[in-house]
Order: sequence, then C-alpha cells, then structure tokens
Amino acid sequence: MASTRSCRDDLPDGAAPSPQQRPAGIPFGPGFSACHPPLFVLVCLGLLDRVDSRRASHGPGLDRRGLRADARGRVAGPQATAGQMQPTKKERMLISLTRKRIRSIRTTISQAFDIKSRSSRTAIGFQASREGAKIIACHGDVAVEHAVSGDSPFEPFAVPLAALAECEGGRDDSVTIRRDGDNVVLEWRDAGIPQVIRHDLMELPVMPAAVATTTANDPSLLAALSNAVYTADHEPTRYALNCIRLSGDGQVVATDGRQAYIHSGFAFPWEGEVLVPASRVITRTELSKAAFVNVGKSDDWFILHAGAWRVWLKINKDARFPKVDQNVPSANAACSTMHLSDADAVFLAKAIQRLPSNGEFNKPVTVDLNGAVSVRAVEASESKPTEIVLTSSSREGDAIRFSTNREYLARATRLGFRSVHITGQESPACCRDQQRTYLWALLGKAGVVPSDPEATRIESPTSHHTIAISQERNKPMITGKPEHPPKQAESSQAETVSVDSLIESAESVKASLRESTSQVTELIAALKRHRRQSKTLQSALSSIRALQAIDA
Repeated sequence: MASTRSCRDDLPDGAAPSPQQRPAGIPFGPGFSACHPPLFVLVCLGLLDRVDSRRASHGPGLDRRGLRADARGRVAGPQATAGQMQPTKKERMLISLTRKRIRSIRTTISQAFDIKSRSSRTAIGFQASREGAKIIACHGDVAVEHAVSGDSPFEPFAVPLAALAECEGGRDDSVTIRRDGDNVVLEWRDAGIPQVIRHDLMELPVMPAAVATTTANDPSLLAALSNAVYTADHEPTRYALNCIRLSGDGQVVATDGRQAYIHSGFAFPWEGEVLVPASRVITRTELSKAAFVNVGKSDDWFILHAGAWRVWLKINKDARFPKVDQNVPSANAACSTMHLSDADAVFLAKAIQRLPSNGEFNKPVTVDLNGAVSVRAVEASESKPTEIVLTSSSREGDAIRFSTNREYLARATRLGFRSVHITGQESPACCRDQQRTYLWALLGKAGVVPSDPEATRIESPTSHHTIAISQERNKPMITGKPEHPPKQAESSQAETVSVDSLIESAESVKASLRESTSQVTELIAALKRHRRQSKTLQSALSSIRALQAIDA
C-alpha cells in the first residue's frame, strides 16, 4: 500500500509516536493502529465548517457573494440555473468542433491557398472574439476567417493545417482543441477509442485589418463571383487574366482570353475598378449557403463577408485587364439566333461530350443552323460525321454554320442561357439576359464540317414520338412540320431499337446494383469485426485498470 506523510513534524524520520500521543481509532501507517490526524486535514475541516456556516447564512446553493454555485464550483449570477453556469478554467482554455466541420474548414482553407498536401505546415490560428471563437489563416494574396459559436474566452494559439487533417472525419464526433503550455492538444474518439495528438505551438497568422463599414449585396453575388472564377485563366500572362475585375458600378468581369463572363447589378462601395485574384475559395459550397453577403475594401484588400466566413483578396494595383466590354456585340447586331428548349439544352450539355474528337485542344464541333438545328463532329480517321439533332429547338434569322469549342457551348447551357446570338462565322458568339453576358470566340470557317446524308444522326428526345428530320437544306426558316413525314414502319423500328437499348441499360444497372450490394455486405461485416475488436480492447483496458487499483 502507498505510504502517507508523517502527521508530526517534531518526530525523527521513521520514529513512531508513543501510545499516549495516539488517540484510538485513527489509522496512521504500517505497524501502528492510530495517530493524530494530519495537520492539513484539521485545517481543511476548519475551512469546511466556515464555508458551511457562510452558505447557511446566504441560503442553499449560494456562496458568500450571493452567487449560485453548482457541484463543480462554477459560479453564475444570483438567478442563474445549472445550464448557465460559467465554465471552469480548463473548459475556458479549449474549443470544441465536430470532425465533419473540421474537414469542411480544412478543405476550404486548402482550396483558398491551393494546398494539395495533407501534411501542410501552414499556420491555422484560433482566437477568441466578442462574437465567439474564430479560426484564421493567411497565405500570400488570400486570407480567410471562420466564425465559431461560443462565449468562453481562451488564450490564442495556432497549429499546422496538418493537425486538422489528422482529426477530421465524416461524422459529428466532437474534437476538443486546447493549449497546454507550448503544445496544442487535440482529443477525440474514433470508434469509441480515445485519440490524442500533440503539436508544437506555432505563431499566429498575421491577418489583414478589418474595414469599418461594408455594403450588403444579394447572395447571387456569390454565384457571379464563382462563375467569374471558372472563367478566369489561373496562369498569369501579360494581362491580368488570373484576376476578376470589380467595377464601382456593380459589375463583375472575368476572361481567359477565349471566353468572358460579365454580371451586373451589384453594389460596391468604391469608384473605379479593382482587380482581385480569382481564388477558388469563392466557389466553395460553404460560402454559397450564406444567408447574407457583404463586401468592403481597404487600401490593399477586398473583403467578402458571407455568413460565417470572411475572405480577404489582395488588390492587384499594377496589373492591366483587357477591355472586355469593347468585344461584346450589340443586342441587334446578330444575323442569326439559335433558340434551345430546356429539354434540348440539358440533352446537348451531356451528349456533346460524346461526339467524336481528334484530341484537339479546342474540341471543335460544327453548329448547323441551316434547316434543323444540329451539332456535328468528325474524327480524322472516320469519313462520316456524327450529328446531334435538336428536335425541339429552332433558328431565327439567316442560315449559318459555325465552328466552336464544345466546352463553351455546353457551359452556356449550364449557365442557363437558352439563346445564342451569332453575328458571323469568325465573330464571338454571345448569350445575354437582363444582368449577365457570356461570350466566346468561334474557331473560324476552316473548321466547319459540312452536312453529310450518310452521317450518324442522334435525335434529342421529345415528349411525343420521334420526329424525323428532313434532309432538305438552305431554307431561310425552319418549318413547323417536316416536309416528308416518317413512315409507320420506320417509327416502329426506331421505337424497337429504343426499347432494346433501355433493356440493355436496365440489365447493366441491375448488375451494378448486385455488385454494390456485395461490396456493402463486405463493408458491414468488416465494420462489425472492428466493433467487436473495439469492445474486446475496452474490456481488456477495464480489467487492467481494475488490477492496477487492486495492486495500489
């Protein structure tokens, strides 16, 4: 058994008090039956008597100041309840987040700084603020801040980004992060097993200064900025194509030299133009879910406040930006317009990627507005082109064929545009609505693929039976009905082929589901084995603790 300290200071080491010095009934130590109580026990008993008398004078549950205290000694106001008790000193030194939220924060910061490695040593700071805790990071031309609920102050600290990668996960298990001297301790449970990691304390990131006032904007600004990021070129050139232009008149503009996106109708609290980096952090889902969006500007930084996130983008003051507005054709300059139905637009965005391609950089396709609306492409090794016929779309204006990058045409449909205005085979194609404009460069006359009666034709689905497309061309406007209606036999054959294709697809899905079911069954069995192993380990740990207690 563990020995205790001697209760008398005037006895030599190892000496025992005499029987007259030992009151009966109080154990002392090995070889003795009783002794005087230790001095500190008497002092503690006296203090407890004083505390009990003071609590009795102030009423049950109140200390001498009239404040209510719980069983752990935490004190709140006179009318506070147990749920409102102030945290202990140890609780005030930590911050708690779920593993799922830590993953979201870590991936957002990684994308903001274009970090690919999970072992990055970029400093992530934790600070207390009036609104609660906040997580901060700054690297290069981008800085981010994420607000976390909580009202307990704590001493600021910083850990490497790799620490968040170690404890993140897909579940809502809680992770506590606290400072312990010159270390930061992260604690959580994985499948019921406690996990603890320590990291050396790092210096806090130096953040840009906040601005006094910001201007509220509609949350659609986030979508506009996100579209601008996907339009910009992320490799710097002679012009600042890797930047987004924000004009004081409320306009967002981006270009990579081949396509351009313009979105108007916002409120920016400055005059003139501001160039900021096209950071992919703006495209994060965590920002797009924000209920409010505010923007501001300092001498060197553009500030975007979206919900719980703040993003600082450093202003590029020396770069030049192309004069995109001068390349936008006027609304009445189009000689021909392609009008897409919603069904055809969805079909085209998917099917256009399956058209033949020679692996060329521009991935060219030919759009034919000469009779029916069709999109075709051909491989160098093939003599016959493959053609998509958009059965419920139409053309307005002159007949024309033009060559374009398929990616830009598909993107126009994904952006929600349903009309494409053409001013010529070598002039930019343009889509516009009340606030947005999207335009891109065409590929010129040389890449146009002519029509071929032997072409492989794929028709877009319609709500009625499939409509055959007339081979007749060079008519100024598309007719309402085909000149030669399909024969019944041809229609039946098309329907049979369509049904056979559906049956094959259904069989393929069935086989995929069977394989997925087998994989899920194996995964469940593995998880059950892991759970049994965890229970066995916990039982062994409990037995070891019990044996240690017996030995003590």
